[in-house]
Amino acid sequence: MKIKQWILNMPEYIPGRTIEEIKRQYNLKEVNKMASNENLYGPAPGVLEEINKSLNDIKYYPDSESREVRQKISKKYNISIDSIIMGNGIDQIIEMICEGFIEPEENIIVADPAFLIYEKSALKCNGNVIKIPLKEFSQDIKRMVDSVNDKTRILFVTNPHNPAGTKIDRQEFDYMMENIRDDVMVVMDEAYGEYMNDEERIDTIKYLSRYNNLMILRTFSKIYGMAGLRVGYGISNPLIISVLNRIRLPFNVNLVAQKATVIALENESYINKIRSEVREEKERFYRILEENSIDFIRSYANFILINTGRKSDIIIEELLKAGFIVRPGKNLGMPGYIRVTIALPEINKRFLETFVRIFNSTYKNQDIL
Repeated sequence: MKIKQWILNMPEYIPGRTIEEIKRQYNLKEVNKMASNENLYGPAPGVLEEINKSLNDIKYYPDSESREVRQKISKKYNISIDSIIMGNGIDQIIEMICEGFIEPEENIIVADPAFLIYEKSALKCNGNVIKIPLKEFSQDIKRMVDSVNDKTRILFVTNPHNPAGTKIDRQEFDYMMENIRDDVMVVMDEAYGEYMNDEERIDTIKYLSRYNNLMILRTFSKIYGMAGLRVGYGISNPLIISVLNRIRLPFNVNLVAQKATVIALENESYINKIRSEVREEKERFYRILEENSIDFIRSYANFILINTGRKSDIIIEELLKAGFIVRPGKNLGMPGYIRVTIALPEINKRFLETFVRIFNSTYKNQDIL
């Protein structure tokens, strides 16, 4: 059977390894997954109870328009419900955006590296991808804007950036919005945005009244601790949302996920608690890594990029043997680094002790990275 050429050309997303897989491979009883940036504290109180209560209703289809969730988001940000679209994770909304606005041979602009789904979604539409290398581990906003051409339809920006964990500031965001053409959509992926403090965060929703070409993406997979339920949402002007709703599959957010998300949105104090806990644990990472002269990138998200040098593969393998799964940087476009999720305090403590021992043993304190 003939396979479409674009599928054969598609870059492969390499998923993280599972806990059960590592347990079997290394004959381990306990394995800690620190590779996928999940919130290991889990969801807010009441979410699991609501999930259990809703199980009796799974014989029914969910609300195709996720009205109750959208009403909660609408009230939270004081925006029109018609400005909100729900997705089976942010990934699905990214796909819808590309399907709705990219014709063959038109292009998107992304940082390099960036979330692979941007590229995959554009290629599915027979579009092209312009990749702009990071500048000192940060997105080069000016160069990204300058790279827009007559075929550009979408500019994808992440804040904080994954996998580097760096942020763009308000001045950079203003420059981007003021200098981008009106017919180029700016997609601001804020999957990790809630991990930033108020003074660090750009209130992008305030820009919606000024820029009709702005789309904001957020998720319940990260700080809300519900990655397994797959709920993301987009905010933009109602015209763009109406276009995406024509593409959106019916019942794309399941009933249980919708019920859980409503409860999660009623527990903002829990989100503040998680943000504070993660920040405190990041400071522990910084302190230990600095004490051992190990290079890293300060992060505004719930993960840290650590420089493991030319012996990264050896260090990753030794960490697996010790029961810690981390994300190899080479799978993210950053060879020589590992990306480590901030976990629970007791796990972080054991990880840092193990990592420092393995790192120092591998390089013997004399070997140059």
